[in-house]
Amino acid sequence: MGSDNPIAFIKQSIRDFRTTGAVAPSSAFLARGIAKNLPAEVPENFRVLEVGAGTGSITTELARHMSGRGYLELFEISPDFCSVLRQRVAVEKCFEQMRSRISIHEGDVRSLKKQHHYDAIVSGLPFNCFQPDEVRGFIEHFRYLLKPGGGLIWFEYVAIRQLQSPFVGKARREQLKGVGAVTGSFIREHQYRQQIVPLNLPPARIRHLRFG
Repeated sequence: MGSDNPIAFIKQSIRDFRTTGAVAPSSAFLARGIAKNLPAEVPENFRVLEVGAGTGSITTELARHMSGRGYLELFEISPDFCSVLRQRVAVEKCFEQMRSRISIHEGDVRSLKKQHHYDAIVSGLPFNCFQPDEVRGFIEHFRYLLKPGGGLIWFEYVAIRQLQSPFVGKARREQLKGVGAVTGSFIREHQYRQQIVPLNLPPARIRHLRFG
């Protein structure tokens, strides 16, 4: 099974674009850009939650970076993607050091009730596929799950809302505008760094937020 398993990704994208929100797995450049924002040497009890892990493109780099230290929990709503993740973690060498420290959960992350439990959350959720109130709910839930001072890392495609707007109906334009307003309010208040990753399809922006 290939490391990014694009066939499984494309099949799921066609089946349910709302929960996938992309047509290709994240590039290695994007995955490495996200992983390198964890501590250079991950503390023994450092806890990372990856939400929307897909087929494991980013998971692979997180596991390599963590290198047998800390704990990595994956939440993925797609049963097909969970099957891919379990198979990959079980057999691929890149997961060997972290194998006993990775747990995979199938379901909606909003069902997770672990207040102030995680040092970092990495989100691959396609916010533009949700309603604005849902996006606000996700980010507030991440705040609930993070330890004080913990970091939220999420990525989105560069200018995707502006590019879509001229070609969609009024309801979709209003949805995109609302999502932009919600994410924008969190970005203004809590973002401390961002990165552009041009070598991704489409080009991506990594956002780093920290809640007081």
